[in-house]
Amino acid sequence: MIIRSAVMEGTVAEADRPAFDAHMSKTVLAAIARYPGIRKVTLRKPAETEAGAPPVYMVFDLHFDTLADMHAALASPVRQEVRREIAAGMG
Repeated sequence: MIIRSAVMEGTVAEADRPAFDAHMSKTVLAAIARYPGIRKVTLRKPAETEAGAPPVYMVFDLHFDTLADMHAALASPVRQEVRREIAAGMG
């Protein structure tokens, strides 16, 4: 099994978190789940980070059977849709 992690570094203003989190956990997660060959996608939020570490807000873990499956998914048109959905949530 191959796991590709997409790390979202940075912070989100407290007032914006409910809408941002909902967009990422519903819309973006559903879009990622459409990647060809994907077995599972999960979303994690760190409880805390070490002092001096970059701020990580959330992590998407994408599970594939093989590297070839992962490469095919990342080359698919679905990836561009996912990027647009992520950008929509950021703006």
